[in-house]
Amino acid sequence: MAKFTRLFASALIGVTALGAAIPASAQSYPRGGYEGRDDRYGDRDEDRDGRYDYRGSQGQAQAIRAQIAELERRVAQVDRRDRISEREAAGLRNAVYRLRQQFQVYNRNGLSRSETSALRERIAQIRSRLQVERHDRDGRRY
Repeated sequence: MAKFTRLFASALIGVTALGAAIPASAQSYPRGGYEGRDDRYGDRDEDRDGRYDYRGSQGQAQAIRAQIAELERRVAQVDRRDRISEREAAGLRNAVYRLRQQFQVYNRNGLSRSETSALRERIAQIRSRLQVERHDRDGRRY
């Protein structure tokens, strides 16, 4: 009888373990490794290169795109009100244009943390430069 109980207990443990393993095998996991995978369609927020997947970087990209549009609008408004010279306005418009170009290059495969940081730093520099140009009253560029 003891032999039968041991056999029955071990069979019961095996069936229970198999019953728990079957639903786990039905879960979807990311396909393959990181090599050759397009980051935009990954299941993770960030891969080894620090790039966000499409869902993760989309919010970052929208925020930066909005900040660049705001910079363009502010430069046009300050120029229209003649708070800065035409030369200063042209330099600021050029800086915003180069920032937009850099953003488009970075955003092709999603934004990494370092790219997001670099873009935010350039936005802050242009904002600061706009502030300085508005208050210098000399009509000259740097």
